[in-house]
Amino acid sequence: FLAMAILIALAVTLAVALPGVSADGGEAEAAPIPRSGGTSGDNQAPPIPDKAALNYPNLGSHLDELVAKVEGGQATAKDAAGETSVHSGESVAVTIYLTGNVDDVDDVDDVVTFLEDNGGDPRNVGEDYIEAYVPVALLGPVSEQPGVIRVREIVPPQSAQGAQSVVGHGPAAHLSASWNQAGYSGQGVKVGVIDGHIAFNDFRDLMGTELPATVQARCHTDIGVFTQNLADCEDAEEGGNHGTLVAEAVVDIAPEVSLYIAGPLSSGDMRNAVDWMIREGVSVIVWAENRIFDGPGDGTSPFSDSPLRTVDQAVADGVVWVNSAGNNARSTWFARAPFNDSDGDGFIEFAVGDEVNDMTLQAEGLIRVQLRWDDSWEGASTNLDLGIQNNVTGQLVAFSVDPQSGAAGHIPMEFIVGNVLRSGEFGVVVEHVSGSVPDWIQLTVWDVPFIQHYTKNGSIGNPAESAN
Repeated sequence: FLAMAILIALAVTLAVALPGVSADGGEAEAAPIPRSGGTSGDNQAPPIPDKAALNYPNLGSHLDELVAKVEGGQATAKDAAGETSVHSGESVAVTIYLTGNVDDVDDVDDVVTFLEDNGGDPRNVGEDYIEAYVPVALLGPVSEQPGVIRVREIVPPQSAQGAQSVVGHGPAAHLSASWNQAGYSGQGVKVGVIDGHIAFNDFRDLMGTELPATVQARCHTDIGVFTQNLADCEDAEEGGNHGTLVAEAVVDIAPEVSLYIAGPLSSGDMRNAVDWMIREGVSVIVWAENRIFDGPGDGTSPFSDSPLRTVDQAVADGVVWVNSAGNNARSTWFARAPFNDSDGDGFIEFAVGDEVNDMTLQAEGLIRVQLRWDDSWEGASTNLDLGIQNNVTGQLVAFSVDPQSGAAGHIPMEFIVGNVLRSGEFGVVVEHVSGSVPDWIQLTVWDVPFIQHYTKNGSIGNPAESAN
């Protein structure tokens, strides 16, 4: 009863699931929003650079570009590292993926040794991945080590932020007070809440009133580094209270649960936090964030550090997994072939004649755009590129041109993350460069309330798309 009550309550109070949103992957129904600005010709996409120019293909286009800036004297290593989501000094936080073949079991250990001998800082090490801080100057050599198939920067998750003004309505909606009076109040049940690493602001102030007087915590201060000090789960200047609100929603429904909280930074941290909760006997885990795509959308992933696999393991161990969903309903575009390209220039049209999917950035800050399509995640051969243009100037301001030529490590995904875009009118463009036309394409933009052309389906993210 407790698990079902929490599941229903969180679905109502935490996820802003708009009418008509589904995860069935059916035909797209365009729901265009009128343009709010830009030039008269901003429905035509600007050219995207050729990915063949990558010096270190295993780095992907963004990290390769940063290395090129430093090697060409256009930026210092510290400034280049500062263009990534998670960095320290001249180092970038990345995940290094290896083949994971039985014959290459020593490759992970060898790369760890290489990092340690050359100024790198390994943090979380798995069977086929390494999460580490790597100096910008070392990124190229790392990407060429035996067994390494791709290196990607670690991207912070997106909090599944619902309507914060609607807090505490769950008990009335679900008559939980009646269940509590009948003895179903969560006594003896351990519930885990996982959110951002500094998403628990004000948590300590509410202990003993809105929250339990005691709580078990795993607060991350860096990748692979955590404490049990609740103060490390808070940050008055940069943090938020989303995790605190989630915990309150749980306790509103089941006031006598024993509460466990964790704030992982990376996918490896998330796996370790879930393992810790399972060891502690937690039987319900609430996850209220989205992580970037790392699989084809069917609940599977080829990567052992995937949150999807973390969910699978938790469920196999008897945990009830509760996940928010629906918050990206107006910032997702999903469509099936055939795709419009009326002028034959290779750019996908989001509506007839419109190659630019407009969005408004409210203030300078982080922008994250992810694109995936139907292809093999063991060696994608359909080549799509992703770009962001300034709708006022018509110039490309960011792009992702990772290789997709069928080689190991090539996945059907492009991703743009950056904190250098200023407020104003921008647009997303998608180019089909080569290979067969995919059966479907999915675009999701984080950090904006809506995009011009969104669809009524296809917005369920990772790991909410889990088969579990």
